[in-house]
Amino acid sequence: MARTVKVAIAGLGPVGQAVARAVLQTPGLKLVAASDPSPLHAGRDVAVVLGLPRKLKVKVEGRPERFFKKVRADVAFVCTSSHVKEVKPQVAALLARRINVLTTCEELVFSVPARASVFKELDRVAKRKKVSLLATGVNPGFAMDAFALALTAPCAKVRRISVTRVVDAAARKLALQRRVGAGLNLGQFRRAVTEGTVRHVGLVESAYLIASGLGWKLERVDETLEPAIAPRDLDTQELRIPAGAAAGIRQSVKAYRSGELAISLDLQVYVGAESPRDSVLVDGDPSIDTTIAGGVNGETATAAMLVNSLPRLLAAPAGLLTVRDLPLVHALNPQDLASPPPRKR
Repeated sequence: MARTVKVAIAGLGPVGQAVARAVLQTPGLKLVAASDPSPLHAGRDVAVVLGLPRKLKVKVEGRPERFFKKVRADVAFVCTSSHVKEVKPQVAALLARRINVLTTCEELVFSVPARASVFKELDRVAKRKKVSLLATGVNPGFAMDAFALALTAPCAKVRRISVTRVVDAAARKLALQRRVGAGLNLGQFRRAVTEGTVRHVGLVESAYLIASGLGWKLERVDETLEPAIAPRDLDTQELRIPAGAAAGIRQSVKAYRSGELAISLDLQVYVGAESPRDSVLVDGDPSIDTTIAGGVNGETATAAMLVNSLPRLLAAPAGLLTVRDLPLVHALNPQDLASPPPRKR
């Protein structure tokens, strides 16, 4: 029997809007509710926020606390924050209403020691309510973790994994450019790093995800974050970056096991980055060295990852899941949403 999956979306920033467009373009999905506190969005029809010509008769709820307590849907996409502290109460409220949740919250992609208790708590809530929760996206969730793990499938042995992601921030939206500190002088950049407003969230989570998939116990994880310095005056559509200022970030994680470097993750996101790419080197038997020239587009890919994961989420056992718990996620087959999923075990 054909079914329609009712969808709600919390957070209509650039990624949330990309998710909303993907939902509207996917047969079998129906957008029934949305929330965003921004005065630019609150009270408006979602179609107006998305710049669509025809109204959808779905008004944006400007009071998130009301949305999370009252919304009715089969699944909710939560695109509100990268941080568990902010997302946890939102997700918990949705799970309590027996709503499955897909979120872009990077800190929920995989459990790290500092947040293990939060994962266990949300897992208990989801299991009690017989619904599922998954955090995913392009990074973390694919480019620097799940993709690397998938490449180890033909390896009889893996000794080390190295991943490099290079993104030219000039080709991305202003919000991303500001998140990597583009245009700040070096003093401003260092203060922003200390305050936590300039950094990529999720690199440590990616390291633990890879290690878990390979059964590796990490004994030490080191993270560094430095500015990428503009070698000359640089311009984007929104910013002018003087020579010597920060053009973005160079962030890395090195994870060790048995005294040896096991996982190396190198993320470079800055204006003017040369040769954007996603590269993975698996040192194993056999070794595998592959590069996606140009890299995987962030916002488009993140929205696709969430929507494409939906059938797998609905068919999965109840609880808090990670991308390595699901069967292979691929471009959506409309037939995956054509009939009700198996009952959760």
